[in-house]
This record gives sequence, structure tokens and C-alpha cells, in this order.
Amino acid sequence: MKKFPGSKGLVFNEDLLINQSSKGLSGVNMPSNNLSGVHIGKTAKDYIDAKFLRNEENSPLLLPEVSESTTVRHFTRLSSWNICVDTAFYPLGSCTMKYNPKINETIASLNNIKNLHPMLSAAYIQPVLKIIYEFNRLLCGLTGLNEFTFNPQAGAAGEFTGMKIIKKYFEVKNEKRNIVLIPDSSHGTNPASSYIAGFTPVEIKTLFADKPDGHSSREGAQNSGKDNEFVSIQSKSKGYIDITELKKYINEDVAAIMITNPNTFGLFEKNIREVAELMHKNGSLVYMDGANFNAFIGNCKVSDFGVDILHLNLHKTFSTPHGGGGPGSGPVGVKDFLKEFLPVPYISVCKQTPNNKQAADDDEQGDYYELKNEKEHSIGRISSFYGNFAIILRAYSYLLSLGKQNISKISEIAILNANYMKKRLKDTFIESDPFPEELCMHECVLNDNVFQSEGISTLDFAKSIIDYGFHPPTIYFPKNIHGAIMIEPTETESIKTMDSFIDAMKQIKKKGNKYSTKSPKNTKIRRLNEVLANKNPIFK
Repeated sequence: MKKFPGSKGLVFNEDLLINQSSKGLSGVNMPSNNLSGVHIGKTAKDYIDAKFLRNEENSPLLLPEVSESTTVRHFTRLSSWNICVDTAFYPLGSCTMKYNPKINETIASLNNIKNLHPMLSAAYIQPVLKIIYEFNRLLCGLTGLNEFTFNPQAGAAGEFTGMKIIKKYFEVKNEKRNIVLIPDSSHGTNPASSYIAGFTPVEIKTLFADKPDGHSSREGAQNSGKDNEFVSIQSKSKGYIDITELKKYINEDVAAIMITNPNTFGLFEKNIREVAELMHKNGSLVYMDGANFNAFIGNCKVSDFGVDILHLNLHKTFSTPHGGGGPGSGPVGVKDFLKEFLPVPYISVCKQTPNNKQAADDDEQGDYYELKNEKEHSIGRISSFYGNFAIILRAYSYLLSLGKQNISKISEIAILNANYMKKRLKDTFIESDPFPEELCMHECVLNDNVFQSEGISTLDFAKSIIDYGFHPPTIYFPKNIHGAIMIEPTETESIKTMDSFIDAMKQIKKKGNKYSTKSPKNTKIRRLNEVLANKNPIFK
């Protein structure tokens, strides 16, 4: 029988920690100091208001009394119930769930790093500011842009920051531009970010059938001037931005276009330079969603595409943890002419000594880093202090540990892995590839044609793959591919792991719906009624 990683193992019926309690047990015992309240002169009652003091007889503390070993085993067993990048293949498309190297965690956990107080003056945190400054220069080198801010603490926050910069840019120019063009091959947060920043998002439709869907081009043009209205525009280019259609909607009201590249279909926008030229000719800006930067890091620069402003996701391309909705980091990079609009604070470097006196001897001089808040046209603060330094440090460690000579291999192997999976699935999943003739980038996308023929839904497949020891890939996204299954292996997965995942997909198809509709079978909790869970959540 075929073995799949992590698909078999012990399932613990874990009791609440309070129920494992035995009176008198303790994980840590502090040595007695042989002093009583009489020796000290005062007790807790002398410092704490009486209403906050607990009466142990009438209101016991009710905390678990357990040994250290019981505590460790309890939480270790609980942690084993979750799938994470340290336990299994995590092929979430559009998320780049790559392995998080432990050297990054070690460096971020050093005492002189993790115990820093955020209110320390610049004189006491010169190494920290130097790391941020140098990481800024590394990102500029990788993208061809001129300056980055690390204030945004998520990708969507980076998008919003970028849109605010564009808004401010046109305000300073005394130009009222209200429209942002967004191809439907872009990430789903793009319309929300532009809308919240005060723009009207205009969606460029990409069609996958002979018959058009949505508003006609004329209807889109008529409605495009209304504030805060989401408008659909057609495109006839399969999987890419169609230049002919795009030209119809470029006018003096268009502030920018938001392009995800590679796009949500896993394809590199081959027309991006022509798009940028059209936008710039119109006085508009080009914003690129860089969440998929893992597909070409080290091999090409976004500045060569004509991109003016970009956000990156450190918790994707740069291997930092995603966490439970965080911690994250979404730095935003810009060209020179947009630097004055970046958020504050920003780091400035000068050749001075810490007391700001010019050193007499050049040998005594050194780079001194300062946090500054003065920018005439800055959009202001986006987050407290200077973003998420622990994540910035992990990403910095990641790049340095790779070395300049190895950075390009990230994208090369990621693309190779995605195309390997696409090719291996081709014969079994016939007519399930929306772009059979195209080279995919970092991720491949399938529709549900073959699964449907076996009576299996995309959701059934996602639940079934859990029984084989894998986290499900992204499903039902992108929205314009029916029953979409988006698989992103990243560069950190071996050919053995990918073969195992492919074999699992083939077995699910072979077993059919009698098995799949009852999956998962090996998990602690079986399939939930997701509709009921959304309508009547239980948080106890």
C-alpha cells in the first residue's frame, strides 16, 4: 500500500488541562526565602485595593496544578493536531507557504534583539536601524526601485499604503483622478484597498468562454465615472491583460492600474511593459502587487517592467512565518519621484558621530542612523513605531544566508516545481488545465472538470487530501475558473514530496465520490457543516 507522509499516527483524546490537575503538583518551585510579612514589614494587602484581593475560601483560583512534563505533553499533543509548514506539504496557491528556516528564528530570538524596548532612542539601537537600512538597500537592488518603507504590517496594508501614496501624489499635482483599473487576474484585496483609499475600482474582465459575461464595454465606459461604484470591463485575452480592451478605458480620470504579476492564474503578464507605457503616457501610475514575487526574485527587476510602486510580502517570498493571521510585513517600494510621499518615520544615515559633531579624523567617522519624521508630503503614519522589526530581521537573515549567488535559484526552482506538477497531472486530469499551452510560473491552476466526472466536488477533493497527510491547496480561487484548485509547491519541496501529492490526487479521483464525500476520516474533527458553523459559531 502506498505510504503518504503524516497520514497515519496516534490520535489523542486529550482532556482539558484542568481535568489533569492533582492538588499540590507544580511545574516550577521557587526556593523559600524564609521571610514572612513580619520581616518585610508589609504584605500584599498593603499594596492592593481590597476589592481586588481574592478570598481563597469563597473564590479559589481554579488553575491547573500539573507537573512540567504533563504541561509539555499536553501542548505538544495539541500542536500535533494542526498541519503546518513544519509537519507537511502546504501547497496553498497565491500564499507561498514555504519552509521557514530555523536560523532566522534563532537570530530573531537573541536576547539583545527580542528584549529591545521600542521607545529607545536611535543612539541605543544603531545595529537595529542599520539592519533595516541595509535590508532596504537589498530590496532596492532586487526590484530596481529607489526606496522602501517597512511601516505596513501586512500585504493588504501595503496595498492600502501604496494607494494612499498615489492619492497624495495626484493631490499635490492638483489632479483629481478617481479611477484605478484592476484586472480580474489580480488579487482579491486590490479592489478593497483602492476603494478604502478613496478610488473607484474598475475591474477588467478576462474571459474564458466564447460568450461574454458581465457588462458590455459600452456600459462599462458609461458607468466608470461614478464614485465608489465597482464597474466591469471586458477583455478578450485569455489569461492576460488585453491591450486593445484596456485602451478603451484609459482616460484623464485614471490614476493607476493595479497589476498582480505573475497574475492569479499563475501566468507572467507578458504585456506588462506595454501596459506601463500606455499608463505613463496618460499620466497614470503603475502599481504592482508583489505577493507573487517568489516567481522571479533575483532574475528580473520590476523597474524594468515600468512599475512605479510595489508592495512585497515578507511572509511569502522571504520565508518569514505567516502565523495565525500574522505577524506579517508588507513593505512598499517606490521610484525616486514618489519617495517624498512615503510614510514616517524613515531611516536617514549620515557620516557623523552619535553626538552629531563632525569628527576631526575620518577614521573616527561612521554611519549614524536616525529615525526621522519630517517629510513635507508624507502620507503620515501607517503603524506604530517602525513596523514589525522581528519579521524584517528574519527576512534579512534569509537573504544573507542564501548569498547573492543563490537568490535567483529561489524562483528558478519554484517555477520548475510548479511546471513539474502541471505536467505530471496533465494525463490524468484531462481538460482540467485552463491554460494547457502556457508555461506557468510559481503555481499551477486546475479546474474541476475531471473531478466532476467522478462525482467529486472541489471541496470533496480538499477534504480528502487531508487524509493523505497534506494540507489542501487553495480552492475556488481564482473566482473565474470553475471549481479552481490552485497548487503552489514553492522551491522548498522535493520531487519525492510532489510525487506523493500527485499520487494522492490520482487516488482520490480513482476512489470516486463514495470515499471523498465522507472525508476527512483520519482527523480529530470530521467534516463540519460549514454553513451552520458560519451562521451559529460556538466559541466556547
